[in-house]
This record gives sequence, C-alpha cells and structure tokens, in this order.
Amino acid sequence: MRAIRFNTAFKAIRGVKVFLNFEGGLTRGAVPSPEKQVEAQAKSLKDAKKRITIQRRILGERDREIFRLRELSKMHGVEEDALKERSAFRSSGKSAAGMLPEFLIIGAQKSGTTSLYHALVSHAHVVPAFKKELHFFNFTNKFAKGSEWYRSNFLPPGSENGRSIITGEASPYYLYHPLAARRASQVVPQAKLIVLLRNPVDRAYSDYQHKFRDGSETLSFEEAIEAEEERIGGERERMLADETYLSPNHRRYSYMTRGIYVDQLKEWHEHFDRDQLLIIKSEDYFARTADVTKLVLDFLELPVWDRKDSGGGKNRGGYDPMSPAVRERLESYFEPHNQRLYEYLGQDFGW
Repeated sequence: MRAIRFNTAFKAIRGVKVFLNFEGGLTRGAVPSPEKQVEAQAKSLKDAKKRITIQRRILGERDREIFRLRELSKMHGVEEDALKERSAFRSSGKSAAGMLPEFLIIGAQKSGTTSLYHALVSHAHVVPAFKKELHFFNFTNKFAKGSEWYRSNFLPPGSENGRSIITGEASPYYLYHPLAARRASQVVPQAKLIVLLRNPVDRAYSDYQHKFRDGSETLSFEEAIEAEEERIGGERERMLADETYLSPNHRRYSYMTRGIYVDQLKEWHEHFDRDQLLIIKSEDYFARTADVTKLVLDFLELPVWDRKDSGGGKNRGGYDPMSPAVRERLESYFEPHNQRLYEYLGQDFGW
C-alpha cells in the first residue's frame, strides 16, 4: 500500500511540475508562441505556393516545348525538302545561281513569324530558303560573304504549272537591328517586306519566357526589365559606329526596346517605299489566320490555295500570367510609343 501511495504521490508531484514548467515556458522543447505559430504556418504556405509555382512552370515549359518541337518538326520537313532539291539540282550537273528572295518576314520576334513563314512556303509557288532564319543582314560575318553567298541559300529560278516560283526568308531580328534595313536595301531593294506586330507587353513577356527556358536569362521578369537599360545602353550606338562590333546583349535582352515599333518602322521606310511593307497585327493573324494569310498572298501576288493546316500557331498557355502590377507598369511605358505608332500608321491597334 505504501508503494502505491508513493507512486501516486510522485505522479501528482510530477504533474504539478510539468504544469508549472509549461506555464513558465520551461518545458523541454518549449511550445512556440501564437505569433511564431502563425509565422511558421505562413512560411509553410509560402513554401507550398512556391512549389506549386515551380511545378506549373515545369508543366508549362513541357507544353510549350511540345508545341515548339511540333513547329520545328514542320519547318525541318520543309527545309529538308529544300535541301534535297538543292542536292538533286547540284548532282544534275546544272549550274545556276540561286534566286534572291522576293519577300522577307522581318519581325517582330515572338509575333507569329515562324507560323506565317511555314504557311507561305507550303504554297505551290513558293520555295523556302535552305534555312528559315539566315540572319544575313544582321550578322556582319555573314553579310561580309556577299550576295553570292546569300543566293547560295536559295534554289535557282523555276516554275510550277507555268508560273514562276518565288522564295523568301524570315529573320525576325531584322526589324530591330540598326543595320539590317540599309543592308537589305543594297541587296534586295525590290523585296516585299512583311511585319507582324504583337502587343508589346505580351511580346516582351513571351520573349522573356523563351530566354528563361533556354537558360540565357536567369533573372526574374521584373529584374530583367529593370536591368535592360544597363544591359543594352549604348549598344546600338556601338553597332552603328563599328559594323564589325557584335552585341549579344542587344539581341538577347531588349525585351522592352523591341516593342517600340514606330522607330523601327521609320528606319525601314527610309530605305524602302511604304508600299513595299505589309504591316499585320499579330492578334488578327492568330484570330483570323485564313483571312490574314489571304491578305499576305494578295500582297505577294500569289493565288489563293487550299491549305489544310490553317492554324495560326498561337501559343496556347505555357507559363504563368504576368502579374497585374507589372502589366500595368508596362502598359504605361508603351502607351506613348503605341500612340506614336497609331498616328504614324493611321491605324489604332487597340493595345
């Protein structure tokens, strides 16, 4: 009985001690205060949200990569056919210079240029360049090779059903590059130029996402647009002063500057007549692909043809939407430049 009473008393004393320690915050592994508990829960939620965001980005990248590979597969098939034609022509023993392009799709980047080019070279009377983006007029080392080298990237003249075939290329850096317009006017002064212009806010974000996916951009979007002036400041002037100077930053990090379309168009209009440029709103092309493609065919004086693949190549999903605050900031930035564009073209794109 004594033993039982002793154990009972001991347990009671220990219980009181635990209670007192708890009240005084002296227990082993002290219980956190309510404030710290809230902080811990907030951190846990933040970490979970971060994991979800990363997972969404991974899934988005996967979807966009699938879309990109499908488009590249189409283009690879077209270019592969062109290469086979070139090989067959050369093996025939014939000798003829390649055609100069009758059209150039000069930009803007991330605005549907690949889709439109693929549509055009699917036409019976259009043959592709051996590579879609030749970059002849923006890479000095290529331009230095001369017009004969440029011709070598196209098939010789030919015809289809009694009608002459034409050819062209699409290098979306041309529109923005400070030397491309002058160089193009020296080699293909009669070329017809096609420009697709996308809402510059969406274009900038799409451009960033592309760079982020391929690893050439490591900053967040907000950080990247903050750093743009420092990254590309003075690069255009250096390129104009020294044509041998190459600027990877000018090409890679010009998210916002590329969207100031009016200044770029003015530069091209200095070297080409206005009626040589067809300017298309990308959103119209994405929404009404067949109608806009017909407009392009009329511009190139080509007959309409029944193309089964009539998709506009609009990117579907793929990455998280831009934050409202950043979008508002960019809309404010582009507003005066867009207004100048509308006045210059006599057309309001509604951006």
